[in-house]
Amino acid sequence: MNAIYMPRHLDDQATVLLWPADEMMPLFALLVVGVLINQKVICLVIGIVAVRFFRKMKAGTQDGYLLHALYWTGLIPGKARTLPNPYIREYLA
Repeated sequence: MNAIYMPRHLDDQATVLLWPADEMMPLFALLVVGVLINQKVICLVIGIVAVRFFRKMKAGTQDGYLLHALYWTGLIPGKARTLPNPYIREYLA
């Protein structure tokens, strides 16, 4: 019988090798872009800088901050009927 990894908690972050998956996504995305535009080294360096920036941002903020920021800028539209349009900043009664 082979040993398998069992997460300690139900909501543990998925990992890629040794790093959390959400921290490695910018690196992988920029590496794919680098392969497509034939600039792998430059995009790899930018990806490493992006991962370091993301780690610092993630350590200094609360959970869900990035999703809230993406919604607030309008990059993630909400599909719920009760979720207001993110571009409406003031409501008049």
